[in-house]
Amino acid sequence: METASCGWVRRFVGPWKDGELDPADAARIENHIAGCASCAAQARFEKWFSGEVRRRVDRPQAPARLADRISLELRREYRRQRVRRTALAFGGFAAAAGLAAVVAFGLRDSPTARPPDGVRAAVPSETGAGRVWPSTQPAPPGFRFSVAGEDDLAAGRVAADIVDRHDRFVHHALPLETASYDPGTVGDWFRDKLPFQVVAPRFQEPDARLLGGRLSHVQAQDAAYLAYDVGGRRMSVIVLPAGSVRVGGTPVTAGGRTVFLSSRQGVTAAVVESDGLLYALVSDISPDTLLHLASQIRATR
Repeated sequence: METASCGWVRRFVGPWKDGELDPADAARIENHIAGCASCAAQARFEKWFSGEVRRRVDRPQAPARLADRISLELRREYRRQRVRRTALAFGGFAAAAGLAAVVAFGLRDSPTARPPDGVRAAVPSETGAGRVWPSTQPAPPGFRFSVAGEDDLAAGRVAADIVDRHDRFVHHALPLETASYDPGTVGDWFRDKLPFQVVAPRFQEPDARLLGGRLSHVQAQDAAYLAYDVGGRRMSVIVLPAGSVRVGGTPVTAGGRTVFLSSRQGVTAAVVESDGLLYALVSDISPDTLLHLASQIRATR
């Protein structure tokens, strides 16, 4: 017999199957399906269907050069993790906060952290409110700033989640739950599945095409995942309520909009707020192109 929990479980059994849920929500689903034959059958079907899709998708072998690059990046990340753990062990919270401040200062002045040509960067003040150069605009109120210490760690976890969702889609491990080129059709699919209205962006570029979407999570926050094709390259757009997660990156102004740019694991992320929604665009296309696309987002309901 179905209970009130069945609807919640069936709504999130897909993200649970793909390993997107936090441990508490995953345990809640597992405990429920252990005692509910109907939901257990649904979970088995989801796993079977996902496996069939993965088996039928042609997955060409990555070139050796790419494999070597990934191996190198993994070793670098391992060394960074060891340094981070050592700093935490010997210095406690003070050392960790100091390290975060040094990293934040270095990134601000690093050439790799500079915005693209023709874009002015916002310089955060000591309060984190966002002092800006003339002709730039302050960050919109929907953003939650991350300046140092604990907020940097929160923003880092959010960035890792966003990049992970994009990587899974690119490697066919995150199947779409609705497929359509029409933003209105995809937005309607999310209507009764999320506590906020999803507006799929429409871009001016003819080669930026919507492919579909699925339910997702960023940390503990419900999110909509939208997939786009941009000139043959994959782009992920993750939609959340404004102010629901910590935002990191370099604030820049483009097209009269404040956009937060960051890079991680070889991809660029551009985060922009519009009409109460937060849009995170992730892709390996050029930062200039991604910034231009982000500046076009206007959530019209």
